[in-house]
Amino acid sequence: MKSALRFFSKERIILSVYLLLSLVISLVFYNQGPRRYNNLIIYRQSFFHLLDHKNLYLEYPSEYYDIFLYHPAFPVFFSPLSLIPVSLSLILWTAISSLLIYYAVRMMPVTEKAKVFMYWFVLIELLNNLHSQQTNSIIAGLGLFTFIFLEKAKPKWAAVFPLLAFCIKGYGLVFAVLFLFYPEKKKYFIYSILWLAALTLLPFPFTGLDYFQQVYQNWITCLIDDHKVNFGSSVMGMMKLAMPSFTENDLSKVQLLGVILFAITMGWTWLSGDYKTQKQRLLLLAYAFLWVILFNHASESPTYIIAIMGAAIFFVANKSDQNWWWKPLSIFVLAFCVLVNRDFFPSSWPIDETIPPLVVRVLPCLLIWLIVQIQLFIPSNKTENLPV
Repeated sequence: MKSALRFFSKERIILSVYLLLSLVISLVFYNQGPRRYNNLIIYRQSFFHLLDHKNLYLEYPSEYYDIFLYHPAFPVFFSPLSLIPVSLSLILWTAISSLLIYYAVRMMPVTEKAKVFMYWFVLIELLNNLHSQQTNSIIAGLGLFTFIFLEKAKPKWAAVFPLLAFCIKGYGLVFAVLFLFYPEKKKYFIYSILWLAALTLLPFPFTGLDYFQQVYQNWITCLIDDHKVNFGSSVMGMMKLAMPSFTENDLSKVQLLGVILFAITMGWTWLSGDYKTQKQRLLLLAYAFLWVILFNHASESPTYIIAIMGAAIFFVANKSDQNWWWKPLSIFVLAFCVLVNRDFFPSSWPIDETIPPLVVRVLPCLLIWLIVQIQLFIPSNKTENLPV
């Protein structure tokens, strides 16, 4: 048993597993046809729509189903993968999505055992994300890099990562709040403005002035309209499940309360100075990862790589305290990750009829978030730094 644990704790083995699974998924989906990698087609075509000065945020049923929902800079980011064959694009995209998580975890300022735990704990949700070719693992990786470079006292580079996440999905900007808990805030703020200006102007060489203005107007309209789509795999979705009379107006109120609670939590921690230990800063990072999904009306199954990464960070932050609940709670969360992925079970099993998928998806992350909330308001008296 110990030899097996040592074997699967080796970085080269973990990296091989990440890459091999990415390759298998991409090849299987490519053989199943375009509908199986529809999101990749959306990303690829967005660059050509940008070049043709089309509205990025309309339906193009002759090319793909669903619509493009990303920042106007995203087509430029994705352009290298738009200009190569689809098969190679799919392989590289799934590999990039895996490698960013792998290398972000590898650079985390925690012990090697903690890194190994994180690699394996998030793997199921990473595969779920890869199945849909979505960008959520990229956002999770960028969130980790924000923390890593703040811990390294490199605010110039730390400032770019939440803005890159924002240029994929707007909610990725949440990780910028972490700068409050580190020195050189002025430097971070100045570089944030410079990075934001550069990233905002990124599409300009492909658009010209008139279409540049129009593409951003179209993006803002898309964001406003998207708010009315659904209740998501979120706190609001759980409330809708419990109370069918729960309305869109109620959704907005719950989200506003979530924003207020987030602001109070971050403000209280900053003003009280309860962020001096690495454990507290890891808990703040976990809080941001969990909150941004639980209070997001657009949350869906593939976005939970972000929330589960938050749960992994929470467990890493608490492991050194030898709490009796650490192991059973981590098993509970991991079990729910498995339970919600039907690929692990025969199609004849009535899983969805036994426990609603929304409950399985949201409940464990909500429980972890509530514990983190309590820990941040009632911090431990211990002042030592990790290792974890």
